[in-house]
Amino acid sequence: MVQVDRGEHLRAGEWLDPNREYWEGRAGDGAPLRAFGAAVPAGARVLHLQCGAGGDALLLAERGEDVIGVDFSMPAIRLAREAARERGLAERTRFVCANLYELRHMLPEPDAFDAVVTTLDAVAWLPDLEEWARVVEWFVAPGGTAVIGAQARPRVDDPAVRTWERSGEDVAEALRATGLEVAASALDGVAWTATKPE
Repeated sequence: MVQVDRGEHLRAGEWLDPNREYWEGRAGDGAPLRAFGAAVPAGARVLHLQCGAGGDALLLAERGEDVIGVDFSMPAIRLAREAARERGLAERTRFVCANLYELRHMLPEPDAFDAVVTTLDAVAWLPDLEEWARVVEWFVAPGGTAVIGAQARPRVDDPAVRTWERSGEDVAEALRATGLEVAASALDGVAWTATKPE
């Protein structure tokens, strides 16, 4: 079996640069906010992957959660930080500009979060679904949950922007392969939850 350096092709190049440019041009464009609501326990420590301008992360912080939001767009992260200050949530939030695939080197605390949240639309922008699932599993604490929101993928007309067709079942299977226990969600706006066994 050939060993592949999973990291190198995920750090830059044909998928990352055009996608980052696309999202940096859309940071703060008024896209509808999605709350993860009942799927995230009160008082949880939350990691929000692909948080954009931080709308959902700030809603969770307003409920009392401590949230770290991560996105690869610096303009989006700036907007999130500014909104956190304006809303008095800077103490409950931290926003990090990072490539998701490098996050374990930037926040090297495995099992650190009660909930890791993202959406199906955010996963469509990532080239390696299995590596994404390993990142999610790395950060979910034993007994904690990954929450995958059901937001539909936006349509992109720019041919330079790469997306990958993924079904909810593809996402669920990638999470199952890491050992997380995946279930379809009956909660409004949530497609899947995945719990790490204790």
